Amino acid sequence: MTDQPQPETDVPVDETPVVCPYCEFELTDDKQYRLHLGLEHYQALTDDEREAFKKAYTEEEKSLNRFRIVALGALVALYFGFLLVYAVLAV
Repeated sequence: MTDQPQPETDVPVDETPVVCPYCEFELTDDKQYRLHLGLEHYQALTDDEREAFKKAYTEEEKSLNRFRIVALGALVALYFGFLLVYAVLAV
């Protein structure tokens, strides 16, 4: 078990949580479970579990990068939208 306090999780009543065998932390799905194992217990993992972690981490990284690009595009569009409105109304 780890000495660090674990964040609270909210697993829906109709779902069975995936429990970490090392620290008994409850997770809602297998993807979160693999990420948790790799980030918190990497040294204790087998080679197959490490590969599963790397795959899940890469997928999560791609999703986050896409979100960042979309969010940046939205902010740029919002900025130029306000700039255009100001240019039209200020004249």
